[in-house]
Amino acid sequence: MRRVSGAFQKVTVSLMSLVVAPLLFVSCGAPINVQPLTSQDISSLQSAGKDADEKYIILPGDTLQIRYTFHPEMNQEAAVQPDGKITVSMLGPIAVGGITTTRVGQLLAEKTSDQLRNPEVLVNITRFAERNVYVGGEVKKEGMVRYRKGLTPLQAIISAGGLTDAARADSVILVRRTGNSEEETISRKLNVVESVAEGKEMIFLAPEDIVYVPKTSIAEANVWVRQHITDLLPFLKGSVGATYRGY
Repeated sequence: MRRVSGAFQKVTVSLMSLVVAPLLFVSCGAPINVQPLTSQDISSLQSAGKDADEKYIILPGDTLQIRYTFHPEMNQEAAVQPDGKITVSMLGPIAVGGITTTRVGQLLAEKTSDQLRNPEVLVNITRFAERNVYVGGEVKKEGMVRYRKGLTPLQAIISAGGLTDAARADSVILVRRTGNSEEETISRKLNVVESVAEGKEMIFLAPEDIVYVPKTSIAEANVWVRQHITDLLPFLKGSVGATYRGY
């Protein structure tokens, strides 16, 4: 397993508390206390999924294509090593982990400006390191789903085995980190039933998103019945048999 997987698992554990906390079932049928996705949310959330090449933070395992506009002899591909560095012609090891491709291009241009005339450097990612989203709750296989550009909440749910019979498909919770700290997150309620009916989804997922599928109110009621009644039946039957033997 890649080193980054352990870090993401820690992020997932901490973010799961942010997912579960808003799911406040005061009683059977109570609404889920998370704001629905609005049209104002879509543009900001969508950009993280659609513009991954521009806003993507480089990780170990990524492969970068480096192109010098006026010095093609400097062009190369470089794999990001576990320490977050790449080896660049004329410069040697350069730390690129945790920054964007745009910043890497600027950095390489700055560092070669004393050796090359008017260096202009373009950097893009040719291969992404394995990244994931987490799908939990009422799906058949909770856990990590491999991220790919254009992945939708419904596709992630299908990759997790699909919904269980107890799933509340009209109130799927999306949690996304919006900043560097764990507190900088946004959670919104999605209706995947509408997305199926309309034949399209409004939003793409981004790496490290969490998709949480809650239970229906009926399922919550069934859990209560099982815990408080059904599980007691063997004991009650035994007591009845002992007390009213012969009836």
